Amino acid sequence: MLNLLRLALRNLFAHRERAVLLLAVTASASGVLVGMMALSSGVAASQREAITTFLSGTLNVGGFFKVHPDTLAPVMGDATRVREVVTPLVPEGCVLRERGRGQATAGAGRRRHPSFIVSVDVAAERDALARFRLREGSLDALSRRRTVALSTTVADRLQVKKGDLATLFAQPVGALRRNALDVEVVAVTEKAGLLGGSAGILVSNDTLRELEGYQPKTSGVLQLVCDSGAEEVMDVDALGGSWRDSLRKAGYEVLPPTHEAYGDKLVPLLREGWRGQRLDVSTWEDESSFLSFVTEGLAALTLLVGLVVLAVVGVGLFVSLSVAVRERTREIGTLRAMGMQRPSVVGLFMLEGLLLGLVGSTLGAIIASSLCALLKGAVTLPEALTDLFFASTLPLEPGLGGAVLAVILVTFAAGLATIVPAARAAKLQPRSAMEAL
Repeated sequence: MLNLLRLALRNLFAHRERAVLLLAVTASASGVLVGMMALSSGVAASQREAITTFLSGTLNVGGFFKVHPDTLAPVMGDATRVREVVTPLVPEGCVLRERGRGQATAGAGRRRHPSFIVSVDVAAERDALARFRLREGSLDALSRRRTVALSTTVADRLQVKKGDLATLFAQPVGALRRNALDVEVVAVTEKAGLLGGSAGILVSNDTLRELEGYQPKTSGVLQLVCDSGAEEVMDVDALGGSWRDSLRKAGYEVLPPTHEAYGDKLVPLLREGWRGQRLDVSTWEDESSFLSFVTEGLAALTLLVGLVVLAVVGVGLFVSLSVAVRERTREIGTLRAMGMQRPSVVGLFMLEGLLLGLVGSTLGAIIASSLCALLKGAVTLPEALTDLFFASTLPLEPGLGGAVLAVILVTFAAGLATIVPAARAAKLQPRSAMEAL
């Protein structure tokens, strides 16, 4: 084996022009794969951050309440008791935050704009609120009564800015008239990718209770928020199952997992003829299911690009080594005349291809990973891509796993491409050396 390695290295050095060209091909292929995987990982991370900032926790327990069958409120009537049930099941490194959710219409003058409304616990969510990108104002001001933060989509539609007055309209459960609440605009938030203005109205929990006419002990949803270390070791689905079991034992009726976003459940539940309180446990992936096409599309694109790149590597090496077999007929025949067996000839050519693939793909992965690290957050995106990628700058997350996978795939493709040329070389007879003289 050592002799074959020496021969392979000597042959690559003797034909270094061809070897350099093939190294460039394999390095480019590996670099493209690393870049695509870094982009997919970066977009997925940006999307998750946007979802867990605006709409969801890692795991959520929310409520749906019906006074009579044709009304529905996204609320838990006794959130304190629900918290007592799930708190013992909260993993280390995680906390529960209380939020509200619903639908409302914001108005200013004669202009109106309907949107989902999200309420926050301003005092307990300083870190989360710091992740909101603001065009103007401060979210700390939401701690005052009757204040609101609007997304750029809603604010532009209403033509309001910080300091202006707006009116929020909502339909309380069981009431025949809509509630109206005059509020002061204290901040305008930038869009969060494709979420756009879907969570365009942001208020405090107390303001939402006043608008909807809820009792003080009510809450819309309890959201589990964890640090990165806790999330890495957490089995979210298993934890969600534990929450459901505990809530059922406590006497609550819990909806089965449907892997749908909160907004997608409203209409089907409204059509059902039940009354009272039902709870729902969902993951952040459930709540972002309407955005799954982004990550799934990027994954499909990465797969397609990977197949094309590997095909280019395979065809390039196949053609190059096929030509090399013809050019090296005398050399191969001489080796066969000196006693080299056919399996050794096959091994020699395959070893050359594998060396080209391994060295080239490793260089490409290192260069691409370094470029991704340098370009992360440094390239400003146009608005269309900002919405799609959930970030204002190019989101790249290069990882060791992606680099290793790229090296393995390119090296495998290179080895696969050498099989046929190597088999042709092994079929040459020793007399071909004499005929080539």
